[in-house]
Amino acid sequence: MTAAAIAIASVGIVGLGAAFLRDQRQEKSRRHDLLAGCRGALEGELLQHDHAGYPSLTGSYAGHRAELRLVVDMIQLRKLPVLWLQATLHRPVAIGGVLSLMKRASNTEFFSPHGELDHHMRPPPGFPPELSLKASDKAAAEDWAARLADPALEFFAEDRAKELLMTPKGVRLTWRVAETERGHYLTTRLARFERAEIDRAGAQALLARAADLAELGEGVA
Repeated sequence: MTAAAIAIASVGIVGLGAAFLRDQRQEKSRRHDLLAGCRGALEGELLQHDHAGYPSLTGSYAGHRAELRLVVDMIQLRKLPVLWLQATLHRPVAIGGVLSLMKRASNTEFFSPHGELDHHMRPPPGFPPELSLKASDKAAAEDWAARLADPALEFFAEDRAKELLMTPKGVRLTWRVAETERGHYLTTRLARFERAEIDRAGAQALLARAADLAELGEGVA
């Protein structure tokens, strides 16, 4: 290779590197604003960002501590990265143990305890086959499934619904916000969620559903 060719190649490599860093900075800036539409959903809210620039909101809802948190799933093989919103309501729930109802579980969901729960149970009649029911306490899960089946089915009727998690300390709902752009990801290996839309009404609807589930759980133990 001639000196001129080496120089041209070097310039090209430097240019690609600069473009990658610029794209990375732009994407991180874009991530900072992903929950902008949710501002005001919580009382006394506090906005924070993780090391990758993804935001979370903490505050209170209906008199209880609540959180709206974004999680990026880049672990599943042969699938594009997914952006999840986790809406958590921290309040006492009269349920014995931990229960997780998840759609299309793959045991790679690092954001959930689903894969670590001891009892893998058959969902009640009427539950679609793609729903997996697991719990730390089998008897408590059976009571929950019998009493709270209808609201759970209503939640999972939405294609974006991923998980309903109940514990004695609260309820958490996981909701798919967006999938990264295929072309951009294959080229740069960076997850970009340009079509991610999260508004205050949608966030509050998830929290209201979590509150309803927590109240329906009263008497389940």
